[in-house]
Amino acid sequence: MRLLPQMAVALFASLAGVESSIAQPQLRPVLVLDQSIPHTAWINKLFVALQSSLKAGSETPIAVYSEHLEYTHFRGAEYDDLLRNFIREKYRNRNIGIIVAIGIDSAQFAISLRDGLGQNLPIVYADVDDRVAASLKLIPNTTGVTVRATLRDAITAAKAVVPNLKRIALVGDPLEQQTFRRHYYAELLLYGIDLDRIDLTGLPMAELQQRVATLPDDAAILYTTLSADGAGNHYDPNDALALVAKVANRPIIVDQETRLGYGAIGGFLMHGAPIGEATAALVLRLLKGEKAADIPVVSGEFTKPIFDWRELKRWKVNVRSLPPGSEIRFGDASAWQQYRTEILIALAVLLVQTAIISALLVERHRRIVAESSSRERLLENIHLNRVALVEASSRSIAHELKQPLTAILSNAQAGRVALKADPPDVGALEGILDDIIADDRRADDVLVRVRQLLAKRRDVETREFDLNETITSVLQIVGPEAAKRRVALRSRLVVGEAPVVRADPIHLQQVILNLAMNAMEAMENSASDRRELLVRSALIGKSQVMVTVADTGPGLSEDKLKSVFEPFVTTKEQGTGLGLSIARTILEAYRGKIWAENGPDGGAEFRFVLPLANAVSQRNSLPQDVSPDPARGGSLAGAHPLDAAVQTTER
Repeated sequence: MRLLPQMAVALFASLAGVESSIAQPQLRPVLVLDQSIPHTAWINKLFVALQSSLKAGSETPIAVYSEHLEYTHFRGAEYDDLLRNFIREKYRNRNIGIIVAIGIDSAQFAISLRDGLGQNLPIVYADVDDRVAASLKLIPNTTGVTVRATLRDAITAAKAVVPNLKRIALVGDPLEQQTFRRHYYAELLLYGIDLDRIDLTGLPMAELQQRVATLPDDAAILYTTLSADGAGNHYDPNDALALVAKVANRPIIVDQETRLGYGAIGGFLMHGAPIGEATAALVLRLLKGEKAADIPVVSGEFTKPIFDWRELKRWKVNVRSLPPGSEIRFGDASAWQQYRTEILIALAVLLVQTAIISALLVERHRRIVAESSSRERLLENIHLNRVALVEASSRSIAHELKQPLTAILSNAQAGRVALKADPPDVGALEGILDDIIADDRRADDVLVRVRQLLAKRRDVETREFDLNETITSVLQIVGPEAAKRRVALRSRLVVGEAPVVRADPIHLQQVILNLAMNAMEAMENSASDRRELLVRSALIGKSQVMVTVADTGPGLSEDKLKSVFEPFVTTKEQGTGLGLSIARTILEAYRGKIWAENGPDGGAEFRFVLPLANAVSQRNSLPQDVSPDPARGGSLAGAHPLDAAVQTTER
């Protein structure tokens, strides 16, 4: 009985272990083979990116082992046998799951290593030239990341920094011994056909330094990698580059990002980190269960033109001559130096825009000046028209003034008589003084109306007022002239709601006065008992008021109905033809309209419509029943500069 709890615990632990194993399968380690010597900047950058990407992409820790084959220092079949035996024994019990081979030689070594670690072991190769990798595609259970580093890019960079390039000096290990750049030799025959080659590979360091210090001015140095010189001395490739750059008299072109900063000017540089990241992505897919044969080879763009600003200044290289999209490091290259062409284009566009804007501003200024001048002339014409109206009715005005003045004289004489009475007739004197005051006010009203008409006003001043009051004041002004011409004045003004408009009252007074004077002059040849001038006002809905000035004269001919509001068109022998044109301009400035038509019983009728003050902010159109009839000679006018003047004043 005591065994039951123990068996239950053991069974539960066993099931938990199985469940855990199913949920999180055990990942087999990854073996990374690199054909170069340990701790070079290039392989370090690639390996760090590979390892960090594997760690970030897997929820379960992945064991990563690495071995450096050091083919730059050691070669031969016996060396390969020693390596294979060593690695097989070293990792016999590690159950390696994937081999990552960096470089073509590493990939070929990894294939031979399968015999001891597993025939079906997947291989992911990296940093292999895409043309060389064609042979690996036939090998089962392999995939990888290929690159394309070409000698053509190096020559392009050399021509950018040495415009008169005629020679290429090759510095480094012999090309046929370099696992990453063996194809450069064939490309040199193809892309460097127009260049002389100065082969400085395989020389002792002392001789190499002497040769690179005396190169011709039309040469550039192409540094690949130097791991051992002709005297058998081994170097870190970047340290060897620094020794060469220290004495070189020509700029040095390189093809790896990790070479920059050791005296090279730059070139189309291969980036190790992106290669490591792309390789890790393939490894993660294999660890998740995909087969290498099902994963296509990745061919990425891992090169970019990058240059050292310090070396550009040293060799006096113009930044504009560099390949498009070049990146500049280690310096303070100004925007002008890096983007001179783009800045010049932007400045040219800016200058063109400035010229256009300046021309538009000048044109706008001219237009404002012209509009201001036109407005001033218009206001002057309006004033002159008022003066002409007053002059035309000056006799009537004088007659109207004479009446109160005569009454004042008579009352003064009567007052003197009342003072001489004994005792003085005080009651009569009070009545006489009241009459004198009334007559004085009457004369003053006449003078005020005349003075308002004659006032020379430069600015349009709008305000709200009762249009009926303006009509009444005009009728008082023309009253004496009407009496002289034996014209009966009649008015039918709207009652109830006052027709309040927003305008300059003097302007509308002038319009009505113009129409009234024209009407009286049109009736000169009519029978005296038929001379009647009728002024009517009427509301049109809730937004407009219409004023009609009708006479009993002969009316207007069809051609005059169409042109009577045009400048210098008149029906009078001594007329200027400006009165009605000015009236039209004034009304349209206040968003009104005016037209003329013959009355049904004879005579002419001049009508104008204005918006009421409560609707002045809206542009109104004439209702259908009051629109001018073209068949009857109706005439509507267009816009005029005074409209702008009125709007400016209202704002």
